[in-house]
Amino acid sequence: MIRKPTELESADCIKLIYMSGPELFSYFFIEREPEVYRYINVFYTKPDVMFSSENVWVKVENDKVCGLLLSLPSKVMKQTEKNMMKYGKELTKTVGLRNSIRMMLRSGLQKYLTSVNHDDEYYICNLAVSEAYRGRGFGVELLHKAEELAKEQGFSKISLAVELRNSDAKRIYEKFGFRQTAGVEFPRKYHKHSIDGFYKMVKILE
Repeated sequence: MIRKPTELESADCIKLIYMSGPELFSYFFIEREPEVYRYINVFYTKPDVMFSSENVWVKVENDKVCGLLLSLPSKVMKQTEKNMMKYGKELTKTVGLRNSIRMMLRSGLQKYLTSVNHDDEYYICNLAVSEAYRGRGFGVELLHKAEELAKEQGFSKISLAVELRNSDAKRIYEKFGFRQTAGVEFPRKYHKHSIDGFYKMVKILE
Protein backbone atom coordinates (compact mmCIF):
# COMPACT_ATOMS: atom_id res chain seq x y z
CA MET A 1 0.00 0.00 0.00
CA ILE A 2 1.15 3.53 -0.80
CA ARG A 3 -0.48 6.29 1.23
CA LYS A 4 0.16 9.52 3.09
CA PRO A 5 2.13 9.11 6.33
CA THR A 6 0.62 9.46 9.78
CA GLU A 7 2.12 11.63 12.54
CA LEU A 8 3.28 8.48 14.33
CA GLU A 9 5.37 7.58 11.27
CA SER A 10 7.31 10.84 11.16
CA ALA A 11 10.52 9.36 12.61
CA ASP A 12 10.56 6.61 9.96
CA CYS A 13 9.92 9.16 7.22
CA ILE A 14 12.69 11.49 8.36
CA LYS A 15 15.19 8.62 8.41
CA LEU A 16 14.23 7.69 4.85
CA ILE A 17 14.50 11.29 3.68
CA TYR A 18 18.02 11.39 5.08
CA MET A 19 18.82 8.01 3.55
CA SER A 20 17.94 9.34 0.09
CA GLY A 21 20.92 11.72 0.17
CA PRO A 22 23.02 11.41 3.34
CA GLU A 23 26.03 13.33 2.02
CA LEU A 24 23.94 16.31 0.93
CA PHE A 25 21.92 16.42 4.14
CA SER A 26 25.04 16.12 6.28
CA TYR A 27 26.66 18.91 4.28
CA PHE A 28 23.72 21.31 4.59
CA PHE A 29 22.83 20.49 8.19
CA ILE A 30 26.46 20.04 9.38
CA GLU A 31 25.58 16.90 11.39
CA ARG A 32 25.17 13.22 10.59
CA GLU A 33 22.60 10.80 11.94
CA PRO A 34 21.01 10.62 14.39
CA GLU A 35 21.47 14.32 15.27
CA VAL A 36 20.54 15.45 11.76
CA TYR A 37 17.06 13.95 12.17
CA ARG A 38 16.13 16.76 14.58
CA TYR A 39 17.18 19.33 12.00
CA ILE A 40 15.16 17.77 9.18
CA ASN A 41 12.19 17.54 11.54
CA VAL A 42 12.06 21.35 11.77
CA PHE A 43 10.96 21.42 8.13
CA TYR A 44 9.10 18.10 8.03
CA THR A 45 6.48 19.49 10.39
CA LYS A 46 5.84 22.67 8.37
CA PRO A 47 3.13 22.99 5.70
CA ASP A 48 4.83 24.97 2.95
CA VAL A 49 8.45 23.84 2.61
CA MET A 50 10.21 21.27 0.44
CA PHE A 51 10.69 18.59 3.09
CA SER A 52 7.17 18.95 4.49
CA SER A 53 5.17 15.83 5.25
CA GLU A 54 2.60 17.31 2.84
CA ASN A 55 4.86 16.27 -0.04
CA VAL A 56 5.49 12.74 1.27
CA TRP A 57 3.99 9.38 0.32
CA VAL A 58 5.02 6.12 1.96
CA LYS A 59 5.09 2.48 0.96
CA VAL A 60 3.72 0.41 3.84
CA GLU A 61 4.08 -3.34 4.27
CA ASN A 62 2.61 -5.10 7.33
CA ASP A 63 2.03 -1.71 9.00
CA LYS A 64 5.72 -0.83 8.58
CA VAL A 65 6.97 2.16 6.57
CA CYS A 66 9.52 0.64 4.22
CA GLY A 67 9.81 3.23 1.45
CA LEU A 68 9.26 6.92 0.82
CA LEU A 69 8.57 9.29 -2.06
CA LEU A 70 8.87 13.06 -1.69
CA SER A 71 7.81 14.89 -4.85
CA LEU A 72 6.22 18.12 -6.08
CA PRO A 73 6.10 20.33 -9.17
CA SER A 74 9.42 22.00 -9.95
CA LYS A 75 7.82 25.45 -10.03
CA VAL A 76 6.39 24.88 -6.54
CA MET A 77 9.72 23.55 -5.29
CA LYS A 78 11.40 26.86 -6.00
CA GLN A 79 8.95 28.67 -3.73
CA THR A 80 9.14 26.06 -0.97
CA GLU A 81 12.92 26.53 -0.85
CA LYS A 82 12.41 30.24 -0.22
CA ASN A 83 9.77 29.48 2.42
CA MET A 84 12.34 27.56 4.46
CA MET A 85 13.87 30.91 5.41
CA LYS A 86 10.73 31.72 7.42
CA TYR A 87 11.75 29.14 9.99
CA GLY A 88 15.27 30.43 10.53
CA LYS A 89 14.67 31.28 14.19
CA GLU A 90 13.31 27.84 14.98
CA LEU A 91 16.17 26.19 13.14
CA THR A 92 18.70 28.32 15.04
CA LYS A 93 17.14 27.22 18.34
CA THR A 94 17.51 23.60 17.23
CA VAL A 95 20.99 23.65 15.69
CA GLY A 96 22.59 26.53 17.59
CA LEU A 97 23.80 29.89 16.28
CA ARG A 98 27.21 28.63 15.12
CA ASN A 99 25.78 25.84 13.00
CA SER A 100 23.01 28.10 11.75
CA ILE A 101 25.59 30.53 10.35
CA ARG A 102 27.56 27.66 8.81
CA MET A 103 24.38 26.38 7.14
CA MET A 104 23.73 29.79 5.62
CA LEU A 105 27.25 29.85 4.21
CA ARG A 106 26.71 26.41 2.69
CA SER A 107 23.39 27.27 1.05
CA GLY A 108 25.20 28.33 -2.13
CA LEU A 109 25.24 24.71 -3.25
CA GLN A 110 21.49 24.91 -3.82
CA LYS A 111 21.90 26.93 -7.01
CA TYR A 112 23.64 23.98 -8.65
CA LEU A 113 20.86 21.59 -7.62
CA THR A 114 18.10 23.72 -9.15
CA SER A 115 19.98 25.12 -12.14
CA VAL A 116 18.63 22.54 -14.60
CA ASN A 117 15.05 22.26 -13.33
CA HIS A 118 12.16 23.45 -15.49
CA ASP A 119 8.68 24.60 -14.51
CA ASP A 120 6.95 22.07 -16.78
CA GLU A 121 8.36 19.10 -14.82
CA TYR A 122 7.09 17.16 -11.84
CA TYR A 123 10.15 16.62 -9.65
CA ILE A 124 11.10 13.64 -7.49
CA CYS A 125 13.09 15.21 -4.65
CA ASN A 126 13.67 12.13 -2.54
CA LEU A 127 13.07 8.42 -3.02
CA ALA A 128 14.32 5.75 -0.64
CA VAL A 129 13.59 2.17 0.40
CA SER A 130 14.81 0.73 3.70
CA GLU A 131 17.63 -1.77 3.25
CA ALA A 132 15.58 -4.64 4.70
CA TYR A 133 12.94 -4.19 2.00
CA ARG A 134 15.09 -3.69 -1.09
CA GLY A 135 14.85 -6.03 -4.05
CA ARG A 136 11.08 -6.37 -3.75
CA GLY A 137 10.06 -3.75 -6.31
CA PHE A 138 8.98 -1.11 -3.80
CA GLY A 139 11.11 1.57 -5.43
CA VAL A 140 9.38 0.94 -8.76
CA GLU A 141 5.99 1.15 -7.04
CA LEU A 142 6.95 4.55 -5.67
CA LEU A 143 8.10 5.68 -9.12
CA HIS A 144 4.73 4.64 -10.53
CA LYS A 145 3.09 6.70 -7.79
CA ALA A 146 5.15 9.71 -8.85
CA GLU A 147 3.92 9.24 -12.42
CA GLU A 148 0.34 9.04 -11.19
CA LEU A 149 0.70 12.26 -9.19
CA ALA A 150 2.33 14.03 -12.12
CA LYS A 151 -0.47 13.07 -14.50
CA GLU A 152 -3.14 14.08 -12.00
CA GLN A 153 -1.60 17.56 -11.91
CA GLY A 154 -1.32 17.85 -15.67
CA PHE A 155 2.40 17.18 -16.15
CA SER A 156 3.83 15.20 -19.06
CA LYS A 157 7.37 14.98 -17.67
CA ILE A 158 8.87 13.80 -14.39
CA SER A 159 12.46 14.50 -13.43
CA LEU A 160 15.01 13.71 -10.76
CA ALA A 161 18.70 14.06 -9.96
CA VAL A 162 21.03 11.14 -9.32
CA GLU A 163 24.55 11.50 -7.96
CA LEU A 164 27.40 11.10 -10.46
CA ARG A 165 28.89 8.25 -8.43
CA ASN A 166 25.59 6.36 -8.12
CA SER A 167 25.75 4.39 -11.36
CA ASP A 168 23.51 1.61 -9.99
CA ALA A 169 20.64 4.03 -9.36
CA LYS A 170 21.17 5.63 -12.76
CA ARG A 171 20.78 2.24 -14.47
CA ILE A 172 17.57 1.54 -12.52
CA TYR A 173 16.07 4.86 -13.57
CA GLU A 174 17.09 4.24 -17.18
CA LYS A 175 15.27 0.89 -17.12
CA PHE A 176 12.21 2.74 -15.86
CA GLY A 177 12.33 5.09 -18.86
CA PHE A 178 14.37 8.03 -17.57
CA ARG A 179 16.97 9.57 -19.84
CA GLN A 180 19.89 11.79 -18.90
CA THR A 181 19.36 15.36 -20.10
CA ALA A 182 22.17 17.15 -18.26
CA GLY A 183 25.16 16.63 -16.02
CA VAL A 184 26.35 19.01 -13.34
CA GLU A 185 29.75 18.71 -11.68
CA PHE A 186 30.19 20.66 -8.47
CA PRO A 187 33.34 22.73 -7.81
CA ARG A 188 36.19 20.81 -6.23
CA LYS A 189 35.64 22.38 -2.80
CA TYR A 190 32.56 20.15 -2.41
CA HIS A 191 34.34 16.92 -3.34
CA LYS A 192 35.86 16.48 0.11
CA HIS A 193 32.29 16.15 1.41
CA SER A 194 31.67 13.29 -1.06
CA ILE A 195 29.50 15.60 -3.16
CA ASP A 196 30.70 15.52 -6.75
CA GLY A 197 27.63 16.45 -8.79
CA PHE A 198 24.62 14.84 -10.40
CA TYR A 199 22.89 13.73 -13.56
CA LYS A 200 19.56 15.33 -14.40
CA MET A 201 17.16 12.65 -15.68
CA VAL A 202 13.75 13.07 -17.27
CA LYS A 203 10.96 10.70 -18.28
CA ILE A 204 8.28 11.68 -20.80
CA LEU A 205 4.89 10.36 -19.68
CA GLU A 206 2.54 8.75 -22.15
